[in-house]
Amino acid sequence: MKVLITRSEPGATRTAEQVRRRGADPVIAPLLRIEFADEIEAGLSRISALLFTSPNGVRAWLSGRSETDLPAFCVGDATARAALEAGFSKVRSAGGDANDLIALCEARLVPGRHRLLHLRGAHAAGDIAGALQARGFEVDEAVIYEAVAETVLPPKAAQVIRQRELAVALFHSPRAAIAFTALVEDADLTDYLNTVIAVTISEAAASGLVRSDWAAVKVAETPDEADMLGRIGFDG
Repeated sequence: MKVLITRSEPGATRTAEQVRRRGADPVIAPLLRIEFADEIEAGLSRISALLFTSPNGVRAWLSGRSETDLPAFCVGDATARAALEAGFSKVRSAGGDANDLIALCEARLVPGRHRLLHLRGAHAAGDIAGALQARGFEVDEAVIYEAVAETVLPPKAAQVIRQRELAVALFHSPRAAIAFTALVEDADLTDYLNTVIAVTISEAAASGLVRSDWAAVKVAETPDEADMLGRIGFDG
């Protein structure tokens, strides 16, 4: 069974390892490439915690800055692992999505006493800073990376779709789903998706797909890769 992996590197390679361990054949074809900011001009005076909403944010921070002594509040376990690997010692995982991260901040921090810095990508799915500010927190934001969509469907992806060898396509973000929808249409391959199952990390990602194009669109119950793989019978 061939499984298309559309996420950016280095995450795509890690996902491929998980797919391979479960007996399937991964096809790595990233639809987004991550570009880090040349400089990160973010003051840390009075900042009590850094907020990370993806492993890319952690990697982008370490590409331009060396500070890892502040607490890192992370949206999920994958981001928390990236923070620990990067050298942060005070790491907390919200274990879910943006709403869970907001709830974690409310549970662990005090509005008016703690100032936060959200280190994010150029295309944020939600307004975490605004939500926390509405709850009384002081929040700064710094855009430190951008996920840039490819302009042509990767040849590996086009080949397995055209030859009807693809069984499953994984989408780890709304932007990857949107990019795929546009690129597969440009390549005139939309009609070849009717035997393929799309598996997305969230409803937001699923909304980037045209559901009628697919044999089925399955959404992870929790926003993590293990649950995504579980949607297609991979239980590890």
